[in-house]
Amino acid sequence: MRNLIPWITLAVAAIFMVKGDKPIKSKVRGIRNNNPGNLIKSPIMWLGKVVPGTDTAFEQFKTMPYGIRAMLLDIIGKHKRGVDTIQELITLWAPPFENDTAGYINSVSTRTGISKLVIYSPTKDNFIKIVKAMAYVENGPDVLLIPEKDWNEGWKLASSRSDIKSYIK
Repeated sequence: MRNLIPWITLAVAAIFMVKGDKPIKSKVRGIRNNNPGNLIKSPIMWLGKVVPGTDTAFEQFKTMPYGIRAMLLDIIGKHKRGVDTIQELITLWAPPFENDTAGYINSVSTRTGISKLVIYSPTKDNFIKIVKAMAYVENGPDVLLIPEKDWNEGWKLASSRSDIKSYIK
């Protein structure tokens, strides 16, 4: 039965995927908010941020690519400041006082194939693998509802900034 779960999830994802910028149907908060990283509300005026949002704790974005962009920019910014291992990143992102940080770290490391203590190179491939793995931990299998085009558009939006473009190898 466990082997069928990913296939069932993909079938459900195919049913709910829609064209355009219509919201993905999910009861999972991060997906509902177009915020796959579950970024906490902040004064940062992210591109595509819903103001005022209806969620009192987490950011909301107009579309999923905007939420992916924000997550990427946050993670790339941390990498630029020296937070450049999976362990360091997840310990900041999901601190132990409110999360199973060790489990989160191990999941992201396993899903990306990047050792938790290795300094990872700032490449598109690494950042995309990391945000997808983190989004899976944050949202569970509903993250598979996010179409590949949204991940690509989120990357395109994030990497269009000159400071990001010049940082990526």
